[in-house]
Amino acid sequence: MAQGCASAARHFATLAVVLATKTKAPSLGFNRLPLGYLPIALFLTPLVMHAVMLPVAAYLWGGLPWASWLTPAADGLYHTPPERNWGVLTQAGLDARMATNIVVGLAANSMLAAFEEIGWRAWMLPRLMDRMSVQRAVAVSALIWAFWHTPFALGGIHHLPGIPVLLVVLALPILIVGAGLVIGWLWVRTQSIWIVALAHGALNNWGQYAFKFMQDGGPGGQPRDMVILGVGGLAVLATGSLLVARGLPSPRVASPPAPGSTGGDPSWSPARSR
Repeated sequence: MAQGCASAARHFATLAVVLATKTKAPSLGFNRLPLGYLPIALFLTPLVMHAVMLPVAAYLWGGLPWASWLTPAADGLYHTPPERNWGVLTQAGLDARMATNIVVGLAANSMLAAFEEIGWRAWMLPRLMDRMSVQRAVAVSALIWAFWHTPFALGGIHHLPGIPVLLVVLALPILIVGAGLVIGWLWVRTQSIWIVALAHGALNNWGQYAFKFMQDGGPGGQPRDMVILGVGGLAVLATGSLLVARGLPSPRVASPPAPGSTGGDPSWSPARSR
């Protein structure tokens, strides 16, 4: 509960800073939803993380310790733990519960992330791009965004059971910088608050989704488990770096896609608008 309140507070705090600053209101791109970027926003970061983290976890743990309730009992039903409030389910019922969890979790996380993205990508990033190259601005914004999370790790809001706080403080920024590069790239390419909010929400809800269904009493909770998060972070960092290096122009940003467009132009880049 406390963690959820703190998370919501920082989203609204970001929005409050934007509203209190006596500068021109940011263009949020509410009228832009370039569908060509939707799969990238939703799936790129979670897929990269799982593709690297699951094999490393299986190697370190000697297999993946899936929760026992994911296997049907003798009666052919799934007896979910009481804390989930899912009860006893058939296969169809379990599938429906997981699908609901996936969709509702994404919607809730994206809604909160939208407030944060108004500050980071819609407000701060364009101002950085006025002062430096697009690539450098995206990188600087990702670094600022990452280290802004450090107090939350030090305060225990961002924590991993059994992992020393110092290790979390050192490893978490790697992942957040990488995600910041991906989301910054998406903003420059689309200038759509919907796209960056969904990318942020997908990271928060789906980034480690498979690990939510592993045994609480399994081999996790050891300092070496930071290797799993670390390689996931490095993979996202490499992906984001490649996008920014290859998919963005070095000149300063010019103008976004046509404001009246909802489909967007996936081939657009600031350089093309010159």
